[in-house]
Amino acid sequence: MPRRFAAGDAVMAKWPGSNLWFKSKILNVNDDGYEVKYEDGTVEEIPSTDVKLESFFRTRSRSRSRSPGRRRSRSPARKLSPSRTQQKKSRSPARKPEKKEVVETPVSRTQEKRTESKISRVVGNLTFRSPFKKTAKTQTVIKTEQHTYTTRAQTRSGKQQLEIPAEMKSGRVPKTTHYEFGGPIGTFFMILGIPLTVYYLYFTCQPSGCQLSYKPPISLDWRDYYDQEAYLFYIGWFFFQVILGLLPVGKIVQGQPLRSGKRLSYRTNGLFALVVTCATFGAMVYYKCPVTLIVDKILPLMTAATLFSVFLSLFLYIKARRGPNSALAAGGNSGNFFYDFFMGHELNPRFGSLDLKFFCELRPGLFLWALINMACLMKVWTEFPDNPPWNLILVCVFQFLYVFDALLYESAILTTMDIIQDGFGFMLVFGDLAWVPFTYSLQARYLADHPPAFPDYCLIPVALLFSLGYFIFRMSNSQKNSYRQNPYGKSVAGLQTIPTDTGKRLLVSGWWGFVRKPNYLGDLLMALSWSLCTGFVSIVPYFYPIYFFILLVHRERRDDASCRQKYGGAWAKYCATVKYRMIPYIY
Repeated sequence: MPRRFAAGDAVMAKWPGSNLWFKSKILNVNDDGYEVKYEDGTVEEIPSTDVKLESFFRTRSRSRSRSPGRRRSRSPARKLSPSRTQQKKSRSPARKPEKKEVVETPVSRTQEKRTESKISRVVGNLTFRSPFKKTAKTQTVIKTEQHTYTTRAQTRSGKQQLEIPAEMKSGRVPKTTHYEFGGPIGTFFMILGIPLTVYYLYFTCQPSGCQLSYKPPISLDWRDYYDQEAYLFYIGWFFFQVILGLLPVGKIVQGQPLRSGKRLSYRTNGLFALVVTCATFGAMVYYKCPVTLIVDKILPLMTAATLFSVFLSLFLYIKARRGPNSALAAGGNSGNFFYDFFMGHELNPRFGSLDLKFFCELRPGLFLWALINMACLMKVWTEFPDNPPWNLILVCVFQFLYVFDALLYESAILTTMDIIQDGFGFMLVFGDLAWVPFTYSLQARYLADHPPAFPDYCLIPVALLFSLGYFIFRMSNSQKNSYRQNPYGKSVAGLQTIPTDTGKRLLVSGWWGFVRKPNYLGDLLMALSWSLCTGFVSIVPYFYPIYFFILLVHRERRDDASCRQKYGGAWAKYCATVKYRMIPYIY
């Protein structure tokens, strides 16, 4: 049968599983139908019977407008001049106490259904995009009611009334009512406890010994914490990465929609910045600069990062207090200083084109982690010809590959919970700038001072474990990103899914039918392999996989609660199909 449409044609397409029709564009012509793209960006494959010309609906709309019901709506009151109409409205006492925003638009029966469908699909994401354009025929009244998301079509005069909260229409962020981490009291102790944990790990694992202790040899001399050279290095390091991040290199990508419906732009040149940083370090080694000072002065460097994180978090909190409400984070708007300071008061703090949260997530901390590892390797490099430190080399290679992978797929972080939901406060600032480089490098610092005694061939199963973890981590993330970009691509076309009321689908086959968070499983296997390189003499180098497991469990629980609220019954069905959260047959 000859095809009526070709790729690129503008048509009206029926939404799968409903009787609603929307403007769409033909992407591909298949054997049994068409692949179309709706106005909201959704791509679907539908049969040829569900595709029609736009003129088909325009004709039906004109025939309805000539019906007796339409002629009756043209009452004499509608023939009043604009000035008399306004006077009549101002004299109506019922309209005085209520402020309404009026957007004029022609409304047909088809548009009423389109509006209902659009609102039902976007309410779950707390965004609203009006599909109407201004005209001068009829009115659509948008009115505010507390905590209601309803659509109502008025039969009189062909008017349509959409009721949505004011904060959705204006992008206003409501007060935080659900606390995490124990609320204000819990976050207060975490502000104190997290930095103390970093210092505890440092004093516990010294060149003289690395064992857990209730009373580690903590220095009380302030001169051990202050070193001008280390402080200047850290400040210069941070702004050096800022300059690299602002260079016009790399792609510009769009982030996820905000509450207002807008999307922020991000420059992804992290891989370029990593190459420049490594080249700079190599040049310093070539010209025999004392790069091992990074390890020798690790304590004042750690203190500089801690102080910088505190001051930056205070600055961001003050900036958020003086900024608009629409820029705040939904989870950090409680009104309590300690809670908002820790969780992050502003969602996406920016200075020009520099997004601080996106920048800090992958730049200063991750790069400094790799730099400390390389400095540890240079510290023992003199022993390489006769006694190669294969354990340390393997740890440095594993962790550098982990950093390289994060920068290679830099844009994927825009879909993570840190970027979408969490504000940029002390939790993320200290985590990115101090926690990551000075706790994640613990294995390399341990091996630089305590070479293990087991044979080198024992590293073969450790390398296999890392390879398995990286394979699961990368393949599951790639499958997720491929499905998000094109659900009908060759690599994901055969995957089974569960439809949701929001228009999205939940993967229940492939890697994401194995466990609910296969990328977390791969992450944990890699973390364990790093610590296994240190042997079994001390448990301190195993701090990272233990902490990381607790962190991922907490993140998975937060994500589960969010999806359960967003997808409802579809999420319950998904959980019944994919039973295990992270570890098959265990958890």
